[in-house]
Amino acid sequence: MAFALAAGLITAVSFGAAQPASALQSCPAPTQPPVAGIEYWIQQYSGNGVTVCWGMDNAGGIAQLAAVMQIVDLADGAQVRLRSDYVCPPGGCPGVFAPDTQFEKHTAEEWHDLWGGGSGGPGTLFSTTNAGFFKDDRNPTTALTFPQLTTGSVTSYGYAFYGGPDFTNAKASLTLGPPGLGQAVKMRNFGPEYAILNVNQHWGCNTSGHGCTAGYDGTVGFHPAVNLTGNPDDVARRTMVGVNASVNVNASRVYILTTVRSYKLADARQMLKYFGSQSEVQLDGGGSTSSISEYHQIDSTIFRPVPQVLMVYSAP
Repeated sequence: MAFALAAGLITAVSFGAAQPASALQSCPAPTQPPVAGIEYWIQQYSGNGVTVCWGMDNAGGIAQLAAVMQIVDLADGAQVRLRSDYVCPPGGCPGVFAPDTQFEKHTAEEWHDLWGGGSGGPGTLFSTTNAGFFKDDRNPTTALTFPQLTTGSVTSYGYAFYGGPDFTNAKASLTLGPPGLGQAVKMRNFGPEYAILNVNQHWGCNTSGHGCTAGYDGTVGFHPAVNLTGNPDDVARRTMVGVNASVNVNASRVYILTTVRSYKLADARQMLKYFGSQSEVQLDGGGSTSSISEYHQIDSTIFRPVPQVLMVYSAP
């Protein structure tokens, strides 16, 4: 199979300082107009660089939780980290990871418990949310659908490399810098079709997928305009991430949306825009949608374990 060189993936990688942020962002006031079926937002928590907003729907006359928006203020010292756990074959991990590298799966709650008492973030683990798409929802391990960067090395080139609709649809990447005040976080376009060369160059790696920008993590999802079913009216539970910066510009805020109710893709994206997002990425939704903190808990409807999560750390 021939793999096309995706436009825009071979430019030099540059990660500058994050945009300055003002005070910690609050949830929209109840008097502001509703968006996408959300009647109003309730602020459940705000402090240490993190705000949690509950989107409420009064359908049927009873207020019910419909969506949760987490606002992560990087300039205030909060952080976002990407977690996964790849499986090394007998004899040890290879020098170069493959598109079908296997990853262990856990529920969002299990991931939260695994990392809740450990290190790896600049402050206290605040929340855990499902992230990237994956291929096998039945067995304990799975290949990731799309490429992944882990602390400066490519740990998967993504099963989509082998072709199919996942390969041809437009994508976006979320790149996360190492811990530190004003963490570098950037959303970038990721071409529909890609070769190993494209992935390595996208994250500034050498030809073996190592030597990338030191300490950086990254995941890839679908572009926010790509409707996977082909029908813009189809609804599903959504996990999406937005940032308050244009594509290829470092952000000062990250918005993590998880929905309890099912929404059209355009409506879910509009929720992120409503809070101030300028560029977004679709992460795995539907039965994978799950997120947990002390201030919210959104379970997968089938308690599906997932191989990759986003973890928010509150400011020290």
